[in-house]
Amino acid sequence: MIHALSFPVLQIRRQELLDELDELEEAVTELIVWLRDAVEVEADALAERQERLAWLYRQQAGVLAVLSETERALLAFSESAA
Repeated sequence: MIHALSFPVLQIRRQELLDELDELEEAVTELIVWLRDAVEVEADALAERQERLAWLYRQQAGVLAVLSETERALLAFSESAA
């Protein structure tokens, strides 16, 4: 599916994925700081934040996988143009 996209579209998609990855990394960092700084947190709140962190890590892995495929497609365009 990704290989069927045009070079400019792949470049745009790559930038969108990099932006999304930055946002996910910021959210992960905020949650890690919150979890580290929490002294006495209710068990439910802590569990909720840990679940959110796990979800963010899964999202991040998904974005990295799509980004990798996008970059492979961009490389294929570069090699075919050479």
